[in-house]
Amino acid sequence: MKNTLLFLFSLIISFSTEATDRLDVIDFKIQNSNLDKVIEIAQSKFNSNSAEALELSLLVAEKALEYNNLKQYAIANELLGKIYSYRGELKNARTCIDTSFKYWKSISDTLKMSYCYGYLGDLEYSICNYSKAESFYQRGFDLKIITKDSINYSYSYNALGNINLEKCNYDEAISNYNKALKLNIQFKSISGICYTNNALGNVYFETNDLKSAKKHFEEALRIGKENNLDKNIAFTLNQLAKLHNRLNNRTSAIDLYNESLLISKNLLSKSGIAFSYMGMGEVYQSLMQNDKAIENLNRALKLFEELGSKKNAANCYLNIGMVLYEMKKHSLAKENFIKSLEINQKIGYLKGIAEAYRKVGNACFQENDYANSMTNYNKSLTIQKQIGNLKGIASCYTNMGLVYVKTDSLELAKDVFNKAITINITINNVGGNASTYNNLGALYKAQKNNKEAIKYLLKSFDIASETEQKPLMAESAKNLSEIYSLDKNYQKSLYYHQLYFDLYNSMYNAQMENRIGWIQMQNEREKRVSLEKIFTNEKAIEKEKLKKQSLINSFLLVIVVLILLSISLIYSFYVAVKKANKKLTNEIVERKKIELQLEDNHRNLESLVKIRTLELVKAKEKAEQSDQLKSSFLANMSHEIRTPMNAIIGFSKLLTMTNSQKKQSYYTSIIYENGHILLTLINDIIDISMIESKQLKIKKSNFKVYPMLEELKSTFDELKNNDKKNNIEFTIYKNDIPEDLTIFSDQIRIKQVLINLLRNALKFTKSGHVDFGIELIKDKIRFFINDSGIGIPYEDQALIYDRFRQASNNSAEYGGAGLGLTISKSLVELLNGTIWFTSKPNVGSQFYVDLPLLTNPIKTPTEATKFDNGIDFSGKKILVAEDTKSNFLYIREVLRKTNAEVTWAKDGLETIEQFQLNNFDLVLMDIQLPKMDGYEVTRKIKLENPHVPVIVQTAFNHQDKEQNQAQSGFDDIITKPYTERQLLKIISQNLS
Repeated sequence: MKNTLLFLFSLIISFSTEATDRLDVIDFKIQNSNLDKVIEIAQSKFNSNSAEALELSLLVAEKALEYNNLKQYAIANELLGKIYSYRGELKNARTCIDTSFKYWKSISDTLKMSYCYGYLGDLEYSICNYSKAESFYQRGFDLKIITKDSINYSYSYNALGNINLEKCNYDEAISNYNKALKLNIQFKSISGICYTNNALGNVYFETNDLKSAKKHFEEALRIGKENNLDKNIAFTLNQLAKLHNRLNNRTSAIDLYNESLLISKNLLSKSGIAFSYMGMGEVYQSLMQNDKAIENLNRALKLFEELGSKKNAANCYLNIGMVLYEMKKHSLAKENFIKSLEINQKIGYLKGIAEAYRKVGNACFQENDYANSMTNYNKSLTIQKQIGNLKGIASCYTNMGLVYVKTDSLELAKDVFNKAITINITINNVGGNASTYNNLGALYKAQKNNKEAIKYLLKSFDIASETEQKPLMAESAKNLSEIYSLDKNYQKSLYYHQLYFDLYNSMYNAQMENRIGWIQMQNEREKRVSLEKIFTNEKAIEKEKLKKQSLINSFLLVIVVLILLSISLIYSFYVAVKKANKKLTNEIVERKKIELQLEDNHRNLESLVKIRTLELVKAKEKAEQSDQLKSSFLANMSHEIRTPMNAIIGFSKLLTMTNSQKKQSYYTSIIYENGHILLTLINDIIDISMIESKQLKIKKSNFKVYPMLEELKSTFDELKNNDKKNNIEFTIYKNDIPEDLTIFSDQIRIKQVLINLLRNALKFTKSGHVDFGIELIKDKIRFFINDSGIGIPYEDQALIYDRFRQASNNSAEYGGAGLGLTISKSLVELLNGTIWFTSKPNVGSQFYVDLPLLTNPIKTPTEATKFDNGIDFSGKKILVAEDTKSNFLYIREVLRKTNAEVTWAKDGLETIEQFQLNNFDLVLMDIQLPKMDGYEVTRKIKLENPHVPVIVQTAFNHQDKEQNQAQSGFDDIITKPYTERQLLKIISQNLS
């Protein structure tokens, strides 16, 4: 029995000893005598990036005050300032550094004062107050020289290098950094060597020497990893990721940013986390994953705003704007660029202000606002010159050149492009010159100087090839192909066209492969994480199993030694063990199920990738087809617009060269006819744009059908005479329709649809017949047009309602923009009707329009009395606000026959002056007036005398009449161009 008790006691002792060995408790009392020792521990924890450094430093400062030990209190505050600065808590950092500085100044410790000046400089630098930062750095450096503290000269050299880098003084920055690096190597300052290598890498990155940048970043990373300097490692990983993104190594860049992000999270460094998120946003932008780009940039922005890091917040807004710019959301992009500009202006960061102005200019350029675009480029250029940023100056010149090209100022464009080239050669900006040479080539091409154009385009192509800029290579090859074709050098034209095609396909395929590779990489990463979890679970299960086995053995020993437990207890324990084993078995079975599920997921992903690849190929084919349609449309529209314009310009000139009244009448009729053709085309383009933007409104009223049929017959007879197709028989079928049949719909839009169909029937019928009629079918009214024309090929019948589509048998002989049927179909659908057709090639076509047969009990006001040339406005004074002289002369000629007194005002301010000096009976107001627009002028007139009617005239199809009328107060509106009758009618209505 005695031996048994001894054995149990020893067993208990062994268990308690094992538990005690697993405890790792460090506890000591901080006293005045060991404050310096505790400070050393806190400093070492800060150097090793331990989060305990802050807590320990705060404790030292508290104890130092308690013991009235001001020296240790100053040292603790100095360390606290560095910790707060690293964590981005700048207000706390400044308070601590100021406290430390006051003490060292009170005891005239020059060396310690020099350190504090450096820390204060860092704080000013972090908020972009560079002049003040430089002043603090220089004071610190001067004190170091006085104390001959050469070991810490490197700190000042690095600080001054940072200032020069921000001011774009790259040579001075490199000189300062090299001095710092030499001293850090001499005195074996490991963290200093890391810092300076990163700084040098940044300068070379800014100056496009990417090879040197990579060399310094990799050296900094190597030293940081060898010495476990987590802070330096996190920073360097971000720098390397930025470089890999520039080199198009997107996957590597994301991996590096994620690695840095993990370290920064462990160090509780908000600034480090924010920089990683911002970098990842830039990479996702390059991958065209815009949602992820904006998500990461917003994360970074939130952190930088919490830290008060305004410079970096401004940079985030700039990057978000660039993502939106690439998405062609130019208005939203400009808003973010302006936010970046405003922040940079508040903190005085000139380099950021210059870049923001340039980006705002780019957004204005895309919105065709060339005046504001040039204004912003000039502001950016002024600042770039002020800070000596040659790369920024070259970029501004290039952007300005593109504006000059758009505004046909080709000589000015050539001048600024050449300035950009000279600067880029100076700073070895090869990529920038490639783009500028391409712009120069396009400029000379526009001037039809093909020899110079080819010379610069070949230069652009060669440089782009050397620097692997495939988009620029493709653009240069396309331009070269077009110029060689103009020179009839078809062999070279074909060569460069094939090269362009190959490059385009290569870029498209590479982009798709990059996206698919990205998806595969994400899948592999998720699979790896799942396997790691399974491995961890297996380890935990094995550990738990061993632990349970150990407990079983211990209890068995106790049972064997004591032999006091009953058989029932042994059986119960056996059952518990069996349950535990069964649980383990079930967990193993579950793990195998998970593995099988992972394999299935992998196979499914491969299938999804293949399906997505096929979808992308189809999308590419559709995009190419769309490009062909656009090119065809542009060529067709150019022909359709230039043809009537040619007749208008030509016969206008002939009209001035003849005195024959017969010829003058003939020329005038031709000019009027072609002007009507051009107006019809413009109206079609406006209608299709308003339909697509859902701004076109249907205006329904009661009207009789029979008068509309007679009007359409007159219109068709006129079209037939104009086209000299008197051999076509035109018949109207009324099918016993009551003569007083009235329907409730939009008469103007119905006539527009039917005239389009009648015009097409006449155009595509050389001889034979065109039948037009109506019939009632239950609750519908049907209009039909039947012709004996060329018909529509079967393969084209599914496409004729598409925009800009024309049937394959519609040759240049027939012309047309391909918009009529598209507009007609849209209008019929807006009228709640349907349009359909049947057609046989070389036999004819039958088009049907079914509309609801509705009536409205509300009576439509009868049409006002018709106007003729006998109308009299004697004694009436009319003010015409019109900035275009020809428009005023037309109005004056129309009103001269009415005996009205007409006064002309050329701009908004003159209109108000004339109105105040004279008692006018009516004002005819143009919207687009210089100095003050028509709406604003109308508001001021109505404040002066609300009873004088104001008629607004505009060149736009005004859909928001009610809203603008409510805001400005005008009485009526007339849309240009208008007829003499329309003008007299609206004036008479408002004078009565």
